[in-house]
Amino acid sequence: MSKKVKIVADSTCDLNSDLLERYGIETIALPVNLGDKACLDGIDVHTPDLFAYYKETGKLPTTSAPTPAYYEDFYQKWTGEGFEVVHLSISGEMTVTPNIARMAAENFPDVYPVDSRNVSSGMGMLAVYAAELRDQGLSAAEIADKVREQSKKVRTAFVISTLLYMYKGGRCTGVQMLGANLLNLKPCIEVQDGKMGVTKKYRGNLESVVCQMITDKLTNGEKLNPSRIMIAHYDAGEKVLAAAQKKIRELAPFQEIDINDTGCSVSVHCGPGTLGIIYMVQG
Repeated sequence: MSKKVKIVADSTCDLNSDLLERYGIETIALPVNLGDKACLDGIDVHTPDLFAYYKETGKLPTTSAPTPAYYEDFYQKWTGEGFEVVHLSISGEMTVTPNIARMAAENFPDVYPVDSRNVSSGMGMLAVYAAELRDQGLSAAEIADKVREQSKKVRTAFVISTLLYMYKGGRCTGVQMLGANLLNLKPCIEVQDGKMGVTKKYRGNLESVVCQMITDKLTNGEKLNPSRIMIAHYDAGEKVLAAAQKKIRELAPFQEIDINDTGCSVSVHCGPGTLGIIYMVQG
């Protein structure tokens, strides 16, 4: 008889509570630092706290990788309960976290770490896919292999309202930030080959830019997987969210549109007024 399978994702998966509960996905909170104060994402610090801290101190919170021992405690608990574990983490092109997960899993033959090659709800999309495979009766090893293959078919694109937080975090220059502000430009950041990069710059207000980005992505000739699309955002506003959903419905027959709030790890780099779409393609 095959063992039960636990699907686990780092807290950077940015899935709403309904999806986590519906698909039985566990999350592991990652470290976030408010100055010298060490916190855990989604447990004792939440996204609004980041910007309250920045407003108060003028300093951005920072993220850090967990230790192998931190992961080992979770692995010990779940394998001790008789589970095989599939553990998804943020792209190894962006962080050392997948390497740490692999190190932690060396003494746990029933734990299968998976580098999602993605971020935010891009990883979350794969966690849901993994849970669906679990419910079809696949083993953890089979799920891990299929998720690694499916990661090539996940598309993640974000529009950012301001480059201030990228600048504060050292991810763009002051000249780039000033130029974007003067020209009312909003960059589109996409995940490609596990890396994030600016692929296009849009001009206009957030609602207009989001709709342009959605149109560009959903009509680029790729065959869409109609199962679901996710919108991940922080403080985009109800009007922008409604416009995004309307545009998606006009362009593609997705069976489900899921709305997720971005957690600390993404929001600290992108800032308020960030909105992304995440979906899968076929073929």
